[in-house]
Amino acid sequence: MAWKKSSPELVQRFNAALPSHPDVVRRKMFGYPASFVKGNFFAGMYEDSVVVRLPNGIKERFPELRDALAFDPMGRGTGLRDWYQIPSALVETETKLARLLASTFEEIHQLPAKPPKSKAVRRGVTAKKRVP
Repeated sequence: MAWKKSSPELVQRFNAALPSHPDVVRRKMFGYPASFVKGNFFAGMYEDSVVVRLPNGIKERFPELRDALAFDPMGRGTGLRDWYQIPSALVETETKLARLLASTFEEIHQLPAKPPKSKAVRRGVTAKKRVP
């Protein structure tokens, strides 16, 4: 199953709605725009959806996300733990999206920083076992 590209309009809206904080790190994840703070993913895109990660019950602090679906990119019916697709009504305008992304950023910014992965791990290289 091939993933489809996000619409240029949605990518532009997503990028414009991200907080302009020096700790926001933008990069790609699975070919889609994604944003991180202190090594923790907090928001990104998948096809025509905006996705957020809200661990430790943070989602409950956002009543506008009560109907958010679990993010399930593989279509297995289970979804990723603590990952949610933002309802389309909140993504339709940059203002609503910006408010939500700013709030989720503040929550994730309070989490401890993730230690950076080594270059070998990022490239998928595993250490070889020595044979005695």
